[in-house]
Amino acid sequence: MTSNSKTKGIQYLDDIKKLLKEGTINLDDLSNLVPGILHINKIEDLSFRYLSKPGQNIIGYTIEQLRENSLAIFKKHQSEFTLQITHPKVIDEFKDCNHDKVLLFYQDWKNGKEPPYFFLTITKIFDEENLLSVSFFPEKVENLTKGINQIFGINRIFLKYYKAYNSLTKREKQILDLLGKEKIRGEIAASLFITEATVKKHCENIYRKLGTHKRTELEKIAVSFFSWEN
Repeated sequence: MTSNSKTKGIQYLDDIKKLLKEGTINLDDLSNLVPGILHINKIEDLSFRYLSKPGQNIIGYTIEQLRENSLAIFKKHQSEFTLQITHPKVIDEFKDCNHDKVLLFYQDWKNGKEPPYFFLTITKIFDEENLLSVSFFPEKVENLTKGINQIFGINRIFLKYYKAYNSLTKREKQILDLLGKEKIRGEIAASLFITEATVKKHCENIYRKLGTHKRTELEKIAVSFFSWEN
C-alpha cells in the first residue's frame, strides 16, 4: 500500500465515522458506498456487531449467525497466526482507548478447501465498546485512491448535500442529472416529454432544496450522486 493510499484510507475511515456519528446516513446505505467490507467489532474480543453484505457473502454467514457464535466461527475459519498473533495484538493496541489511533493489519479467512481470502484491514475506535473497520482485498488496494476520491475526496460534495439530495423527487433527480450533463431547459423538456414551464418549476424546486443555483455546483452534485446511485 503506498503512503498516499494509506493516508487516504485513514482519512476515509475518519469520514465514515463522522457520517455515522452525525446520523447523516445509516450503516446499510453507507456500506453500499464503501469499496470494501465495512464492519464493526467489539474491542474486547473482535466479535461482530455489524458486517456489510459483501462481507457476509464472502464468509458465508449472516450477521445474526456471527453475533450468536462469532468466536467459534473465527476459530474455525482463520489461521493460527491470525488467531494467536494478529487478533491479540489488535485488541492490545486499542486498550488505551486512543480515538486518534489507526491500525492497519492483514488477516485471512478460510472456507473449506478453497484458497484463503486475504484482507488488508484499516481499523480505529468507533465508540467506547467497538472498533470501526474497512477491509480490502490487497490486490485492489492500489485502486483505493480512486474509490476514495470518488466518494469522499473530490466528492466531499456528497457529504454536504446528502440530506438535501434525498429530499428531491424522482423527477427532480432526473432533471438534476440532465443539468449536470449541461442540457438546457428545452433539451430537458424534450428528453422527459414535459413542457419547458414544468422544467422551470422543477428547477426552482431543485435550487431551493439544494440551496444553490450555480451551474458548476449543480454539475458537481449531479456527478456525485449519479455515480453513487448507478
